[in-house]
Amino acid sequence: MTKQPVPAPTWALPVRLIHWSVAALVLVNLFNETGKLHRSLGYVAAGLVVLRLVYGLLSAAGSSASLRPPSFSQMWAHVRELMRGEATPHAGHNPLGYWMALALWALILALGGTGWMMGLDEYWGEEWLMALHEQLAFVLQACIPLHLAGVVLMSRLQRVSLVRAMIRPH
Repeated sequence: MTKQPVPAPTWALPVRLIHWSVAALVLVNLFNETGKLHRSLGYVAAGLVVLRLVYGLLSAAGSSASLRPPSFSQMWAHVRELMRGEATPHAGHNPLGYWMALALWALILALGGTGWMMGLDEYWGEEWLMALHEQLAFVLQACIPLHLAGVVLMSRLQRVSLVRAMIRPH
């Protein structure tokens, strides 16, 4: 018996636009480490993350944009499925994908916050703050390949291109 592909999630246009805009801004900022452009792009990325969070919180439960957290039992059921090489389709993020998305967004917001703080008179030149900002960037850089690996794994298990689903609705 061959496995049939499952339908890809349909991401709303605002979700797709915010996703790829934030990805591009983060990528540019990883190679442009200082200066006015770096700060401006970081603030825009943080603002877009806030917009995505608001959009997700206002979205109906069960929609692909919704940010209702999965229960721990849903998360562990998902992990057990993965260990069996299976994957139940989800309207949006699967339980582990949900937590990865929150981690990425939290890191981007923390980077925006620490970047903003470095411009304040009170924290100007504080080495601990610069080190924290740098460490947050390293953690973000470590999470990005994990995110991409999750997308590849789920695409293979579900036999559907999740990247394509994030580019166009069908």
